[in-house]
Amino acid sequence: MKILSLDSSSPVASVALVETGTAPGTGGILFHWEKPHKRSDSSALFAGLREAVKAGGRPDRLCVGLGPGSYNGLRAGIATAQGFATALGLPLTALPSPLALPGPDSGFHAVGDARGGHYWIATVKGGAFMAEPKLLTPSEAATYLETLPELPVLGSAPLKEIERIIIATPEAARLAKLSEKTEPCDGTPEPLYLKPPHITMPKSSPHPAA
Repeated sequence: MKILSLDSSSPVASVALVETGTAPGTGGILFHWEKPHKRSDSSALFAGLREAVKAGGRPDRLCVGLGPGSYNGLRAGIATAQGFATALGLPLTALPSPLALPGPDSGFHAVGDARGGHYWIATVKGGAFMAEPKLLTPSEAATYLETLPELPVLGSAPLKEIERIIIATPEAARLAKLSEKTEPCDGTPEPLYLKPPHITMPKSSPHPAA
């Protein structure tokens, strides 16, 4: 089975086409593509998907990362995956993005900036959450990490009050492999938002209508 996956939750968009197989010599990564992208522009995903299909042919299913992460990036990634799956008549699966970070199977912490004075933090082991993502203040996050100090800390950018971050971003190839035994979505996947998005309200007009 060929699985086309994508993740746009971090500053690096990732696309991969992975073939799974149980027989010796079968399976593997057919295509892997990563490119920095702006939070306001995830159009690079289209180029990645186009190159993946050109390299490995039509996939059998799709998978998309749900975040947490960039609000705009997540919406763009999920909409792209949903549209692609609908157009080709393919099943779509979805998984939390931290599960696809390149941490050890023995366990790691995943952290990120949730903005508004909070970090999100999760603990992952063997491709599953030991502790699901939660919102903490920077000082609370630093304290939480010391409850399991032997685990490495992975994040897409440096964070104040957390000194030992290893810079890493979710990898679509890992996401694809994890999705092999995941049931397809029933409807459109929901992004993993830990709080409502921050929306800048327009300033009132200095010239009120007469």
